[in-house]
Amino acid sequence: MTNPRVVITGSTRGLGLRMARQFLSRGCAVVISGRDQAAVDRVAAGLRAEHPGAVVHGVACDTSDASQVQRLWDQSVKALGGVDHWINNAGIGQPTRRIWEIEPGLMDSIVRTDLLGVLYGARTAFSGMLAQGTGAVWFMEGHGSTGRIMSGLSVYGAAKRGLRYVARALAVEARGTPVLVGALSPGIMITDFTMGQLDRKDAAAWESTKRIFNILGDTPETVAAFLVPRILSCRRSGTLIAWLTSPKIFWRFMTAGLTRRKVIAD
Repeated sequence: MTNPRVVITGSTRGLGLRMARQFLSRGCAVVISGRDQAAVDRVAAGLRAEHPGAVVHGVACDTSDASQVQRLWDQSVKALGGVDHWINNAGIGQPTRRIWEIEPGLMDSIVRTDLLGVLYGARTAFSGMLAQGTGAVWFMEGHGSTGRIMSGLSVYGAAKRGLRYVARALAVEARGTPVLVGALSPGIMITDFTMGQLDRKDAAAWESTKRIFNILGDTPETVAAFLVPRILSCRRSGTLIAWLTSPKIFWRFMTAGLTRRKVIAD
């Protein structure tokens, strides 16, 4: 595919922004998006400065609003002539609280963005790609996707668990169509998003968390550099592109005493 056209929701910071940079460095045209128009404009301008001559557009979008998701698709097609990859990356985190400690409004926001917003994105992008005869829809997994439970992240985890089901269901429903469906598993990243979910009040628990993150965590730059070329080369629907695999986890724990990785500062 020559000069693929890519839309990334939630791409004004974190992994989404790093993926945008990786796509641009490979000659892709990119639409970045986020809820805040000023942030979108600022990031788009910065990316154009970093990649002279690259095609970069910015469209503000709250993915929990179906009409805004449709507008993101329409504006992207108008700017790029079509969309080859749609990456459902937008999401919000959960502070480390148990279910009965979470306000209903926060529950609603998490589920609307992390699950319903992804459904809106999948529906909109898939419909558009069917009409244009080609394309790929990507889902971003996270904690909870595998069913693993961590106390204090129940709502976020439930949304991500549902997201995995949606990704697999859409891959089944997409059989016989020209649209590819895939999922991305970035592992544990050190970002404002991730760190904002962690409870640092318990000193002992925080030290334990830091130890695990320093063994298994990575920067979004590292993860983006791994994911993007595999997204562009993928030709099989139903693919899961995973960064932090079981063999990698095993190896990192086995060599932790030798490597002493440190991705979180003291």
